[in-house]
Amino acid sequence: MLDRFDLRILSLLKDNSEISLSEIGKKVGIFSPSAISKRIHELKSQGYIKKNVALLDYEKLGYDFLTLTFIKTRYEKNYAQIIGEKLQKLPNVVAIYFILGDIDFIMLTINRNRKQYLTTMETLTAMEEIERSDSRVVAYTVKDIGFDGINLLEGINPIADNP
Repeated sequence: MLDRFDLRILSLLKDNSEISLSEIGKKVGIFSPSAISKRIHELKSQGYIKKNVALLDYEKLGYDFLTLTFIKTRYEKNYAQIIGEKLQKLPNVVAIYFILGDIDFIMLTINRNRKQYLTTMETLTAMEEIERSDSRVVAYTVKDIGFDGINLLEGINPIADNP
């Protein structure tokens, strides 16, 4: 079970994964860097921290053709897993969501240009499991993927040891 220290550590790391152990300690009230390190290691081993990554500016790197593709599939046994695995293998796919409703998947791709995206679409439409797809080109990004709006400490008593 996560305690208030773990939640504070996670809150700091989600905003800046490069923050030093001593700085985390000062902010959460545990002044031993080795104790902070041990907690972070435990949070990783328990799966609370999936991995540390750099958030790149893909537009600066020349990948400024973002698309959302809505995918309707043919139903068969284990179709979500089967199709999900196939979609993951497509180039430049950065996110895939299996959703409930009249559409089965939403796929986000980041490409250099329309031609590069069309290559992905040719592969997608050749999949026999795909009934239809509908794509939208992103005009501009209002808010990119980030978790800064999530307050992990909301409703937590700052004095209590357990949430």
